[in-house]
Amino acid sequence: MKIKSINLVKQQKIIWFFSSALLVISIVGILFSSFYSPIKKPINLGMDFLGGTEIRVERICSDEGCSIETADEIADSLRQVSEDKITLNKIRLQIQNDNKIISLKVPFLNVEQTANLIKNLDKVLPLNSETQDSRSIGPLLGKTLLIKGARSLLVALVAIAIYISIRFDKKYALLALFALFHDLLIVFGIFSWLGIILSVQVNSLFAVSLLTIAGYSVNDTVVIFDRIRENLKSSKEDYNETIQLSVNESFRRTTFTSITTLIPLLTLILFGSYSLFWFSLSLSLGIIVGSYSSILLAPSFLIKK
Repeated sequence: MKIKSINLVKQQKIIWFFSSALLVISIVGILFSSFYSPIKKPINLGMDFLGGTEIRVERICSDEGCSIETADEIADSLRQVSEDKITLNKIRLQIQNDNKIISLKVPFLNVEQTANLIKNLDKVLPLNSETQDSRSIGPLLGKTLLIKGARSLLVALVAIAIYISIRFDKKYALLALFALFHDLLIVFGIFSWLGIILSVQVNSLFAVSLLTIAGYSVNDTVVIFDRIRENLKSSKEDYNETIQLSVNESFRRTTFTSITTLIPLLTLILFGSYSLFWFSLSLSLGIIVGSYSSILLAPSFLIKK
């Protein structure tokens, strides 16, 4: 299969403009989310980090008898029949699996309050349920998870920075780290926008996906930089031509590796459970952005005018 050669010299400005646009959009999303009154954080943190109670009810109904109101309408009706107006003003209700699963997330409730909430939900919406699960995470535990997640990411980035600094000279190391932060910032910014537009909350799996993206992105960049470094030692071609040649030599390997990684993730997105949907999506976005930065963005900074 013949693949068209990449001309980094001609496409350098286009690559820089495209990456700059993505970074600006991501930063705007993070800033907007920080000042957006329902969130007031750079990203919409879920119950894992803030603490609270999650109630999950599985309904028994036929496909014809599962039609219900929208999540917002059910939440409004639930507030009207409930005595605890303050808590339910912060309720987040999701309908999943063709209206057969109702998921509610609220600030921390005790056992009695949880039972009352399920009873009120049954008044608003006949549940006909056999399975009712609830779990609670206290604010202190949620804060601990957030701190540990941020610390893990920071330690991983420092370790990657040390490794790259040892493996390459200062110029290559800085470019690889820039590509890494570029990938993480874009994925973070996309989920900031998803939190604003679709009220998507991130949980501990999102932190895991960022760590995975960091390792994957650096791996691709290291492979391409290794090829560039080796070719510069032995090639008699022009400097820019050698870099383009190295990128084109690595292009097929990097692209096919990314595709084979994306296939199972796309399967999870299309057919997997809802709990893994956003995790799989964040990983898929990270792989796509990471492959782009490794193949095009990072090498484009080595091109000399």
